[in-house]
Amino acid sequence: MNLSYATWLTVSGVVALLVAGSAWKRRSAPVAPALFALMISLAFWSLTYAVSWVVPSDAAGIFWLKLTYLGAATAPLAFFVLVLYFVDRYAWLTRKAYILLMAIPALTILLLWTDPWHHLFFGNYPVVERGSIYNGGPWFYINLSYSYALVMAGFYLLARAFLRSSQFYRGQTRLMLIGAFVPWLANFFMFFGQRAMTRLDLTPVAFTFTGLLFAYGIFGYRLMDLIPVSRDVLVENMDDAILVADTDWRVVDINPKALELANPGLNTPIGKPLGEVFSRWRHIFSNISDADNQLEVKLDLPPFSTLDLRIAAVKDRQGQAVGKLVTWRDISPLKQVEEKLRIFFHAVEQNPVAVLITDPDGRIEYINPRLTQLTGYSLDEVRGKNPRILQSGETPLELYENLWNTIKEGRVWEGEVLDRKKNGEVYWVYELIAPVLDKNGNVTNFIAMQQDITLSKNTEMELRIVNERLQAKLEEVERLHEQLREESIRDGLTRLFNRRYMEETLEREISRNEREPRSVSVVMIDVDLFKTINDSFGHQGGDAVLQTLGTMLLENTRLSDIACRYGGDEMLVVLPGATREVACARAEEWRAAFSQMTFTFGGKTMRTTLSLGVASFPDQARSSSELLIAADKALYWAKMNRNLVVAYDSAKMLGQMSRSDDIR
Repeated sequence: MNLSYATWLTVSGVVALLVAGSAWKRRSAPVAPALFALMISLAFWSLTYAVSWVVPSDAAGIFWLKLTYLGAATAPLAFFVLVLYFVDRYAWLTRKAYILLMAIPALTILLLWTDPWHHLFFGNYPVVERGSIYNGGPWFYINLSYSYALVMAGFYLLARAFLRSSQFYRGQTRLMLIGAFVPWLANFFMFFGQRAMTRLDLTPVAFTFTGLLFAYGIFGYRLMDLIPVSRDVLVENMDDAILVADTDWRVVDINPKALELANPGLNTPIGKPLGEVFSRWRHIFSNISDADNQLEVKLDLPPFSTLDLRIAAVKDRQGQAVGKLVTWRDISPLKQVEEKLRIFFHAVEQNPVAVLITDPDGRIEYINPRLTQLTGYSLDEVRGKNPRILQSGETPLELYENLWNTIKEGRVWEGEVLDRKKNGEVYWVYELIAPVLDKNGNVTNFIAMQQDITLSKNTEMELRIVNERLQAKLEEVERLHEQLREESIRDGLTRLFNRRYMEETLEREISRNEREPRSVSVVMIDVDLFKTINDSFGHQGGDAVLQTLGTMLLENTRLSDIACRYGGDEMLVVLPGATREVACARAEEWRAAFSQMTFTFGGKTMRTTLSLGVASFPDQARSSSELLIAADKALYWAKMNRNLVVAYDSAKMLGQMSRSDDIR
């Protein structure tokens, strides 16, 4: 039993637990979980080792000594993992790597507790007293070699990182190196100098000291916030130029991006004044004060034209300035974009077309001065509102539904809309609305461009009214023209076509026969005893008979037939497409119908009849004049007997003289 040893080990274990607790509170930092695992292993190692020194029996002491291996076998592994995180090589720690790294510690613990069956751990050196295990079987030395290898590998990685770090960061890495060296020293002392002094294993105490140094580096230098070795990845490969200068503006550290603007042929900038490293723009640094600053620097060093230069003080824990952090980036492309945006904004602001921009939900984000001039609304009045505040209520809702559906699908809509100004006045606009899409095709904004077309719409409406009036006038003129035409081709008494129209039509039908061979028949009609009617009843009686005859012919002829007043009491009907037989049948119908009609004049009633002559082309004539002569001859024979239809027969009528005027 040794209370002094136990006290030291207990203090070491408690300190390890405190450090583990601090690491757990900051477990979101990359190094914290590895530090937590290391300190838990060390705490278990120290506390179980302390118990082994105070238990009353040697058997109990040996039991607790074996139990220490749960921490002793895992502490070197936790140390190595922590170093990997510190030097930014944690990408090596794949799942397979973890399994391989944990294999030997796991087998060590298993073989330690099962040694009586195989003697691989203790071999021929069984533990008979409390203290430490100095000798053993094959696996004892395998585990010892593995633990040394992990600590040596960690020490190598830290030393390598120390040599690669700049002077500005070496203080932090130096702490890590000292912490890694202490367990080596303690373990070496235990194996090669302990027998001369004491059986106490100082390794867990030394490892706890290592943990304290690591914790100081983490919490004092804030290694969890910025691991120095990560500089190789972060700083060296950044697109921004970064350099660190001391208080005398000498370069302490610089990344490759910053070297692009350094003087050509410069071997190493470290330790040299800033003005010497960047002599081409020494005037910029000469005018910089010690206060934090941000400048926009114009350069004539293609491809650089504009740099965003920022200078910030680097301070120690007491808040004293120990250097300067200078960063810059090439913002030449950004300035070009800004210039294009400035031109574009100016173009939109001065555009005679009204422009309105909304978000994807239709809330107004911007209107240009032209829209303010057009509607009376300022940007502050409409920002965040829906463009429906401009609706007049007179535009069909279907138009707005179509508009919204079109632009929501990412397509352009255009059309004419009747809107309302702030003062209530309505106005017409020709509007084009286009969606703005991001690289994924999602709508980010809508841009509406409006052209005031009120004047043209009003002019259009006035022209429409004038056109409607002109159309009405034209229709009236056309109607009058048609009426005049009708008057020119109609007989005023009977409303039949006049002789001139009949001659034109007959000539046209005869000419048509040359293209479409068919018969054309004419029926010449004369009122029997018409002179007697005029003598007995006066001209009014004769006119009434002629009007009745005209009405009968109009009602009993086809649309293609031409019924006309040929002269005096004679009528003539042209029957296109009718043969002589058909024409005779039609003439017979007219004769029979007219013979049944009665006329009353001055209280007296009378009847009269018709004589009708029929001739056909091309059977009885070769021209229109010959056709009329043939019909006239047939009428002559009909009048000789009255109330008769006679068809022209050239053989029968050959040699006969034309009828005299008194018979007619």
